[in-house]
Order: sequence, then structure tokens, then C-alpha cells
Amino acid sequence: MKIKKGGDKRMSKKVEQIGNTYTSAENRKKQQQRMRNRVVRKRVTFFGGILLAIIIILSIMLVTQIQSNNDDAVERQQKEQKYQKQQDEELALKEKLNNLNDKSYIEKIARDDYYLSNDGEVVFKLPGDKSTGQEKSSKEDK
Repeated sequence: MKIKKGGDKRMSKKVEQIGNTYTSAENRKKQQQRMRNRVVRKRVTFFGGILLAIIIILSIMLVTQIQSNNDDAVERQQKEQKYQKQQDEELALKEKLNNLNDKSYIEKIARDDYYLSNDGEVVFKLPGDKSTGQEKSSKEDK
């Protein structure tokens, strides 16, 4: 039982199609099945492409939304800092206003900054010693 090389190929070429109704029906079924498979592949490819496009679009929208949210968070934080600074300024201004309505504070400012004095008092300013002059005039007030 020696088989010659290439012997199988020659035998497959010698097989011919039988032209009866069964083989014709089988060939038609195979052809229809191939056509269905092509149609199914085309549909899957088409709908897969649409699905992929939708996923890409939604991903882009998600990234832009995240970036927008981050930008808004930074802006909000800056505005909160600005608001806090303005609140601090408002408190300082209210305190200054309350002090300006206080007679003793006005007298102290008049003595320290403008060197005003009550009747019979003499204010001395020492060169380069502003804080000492303020302390002396404050002690004299008491």
C-alpha cells in the first residue's frame, strides 16, 4: 500500500458533481446559507459600527463634561476665596466704623496721629520713636 505523492489531489479532481435533485437542493441550501451569513455579517458590521460611533460620541461627551466640571470647580473655589476675602474686609470695615463712633478711640487717634492735646497738656514727639510716643500719650490719658 504505497501512496504516491500527490495522489490524493488527483483523486479529488476526478470527483464530479452528480446532477440529481438531491445535490441540487443541497447546493441551493448551501448557497442560501452563505447568502444569509453574508447578510448577517453585513448587519452585524453595520450595527457594530453604529454602536461603536455612539460609544465614541458618548465618551467624548463624558470627557468634555468632566473637564467642564473641573473648570467650574476651580472657578467656584476662586469665587469662594474672593467672597471670604470680602467678608473679612467687611468685618474690618464694620469694626473700624464702630471704632469711629467711639469717642475714646477718636481721642486716641487725634493724640497719636495728629498730636492734639487737651487743655493744659503738652505732647512731645521723640525722633524715630513713634511707638514710645504713642505709649506715653496713652499712659497720660489714663
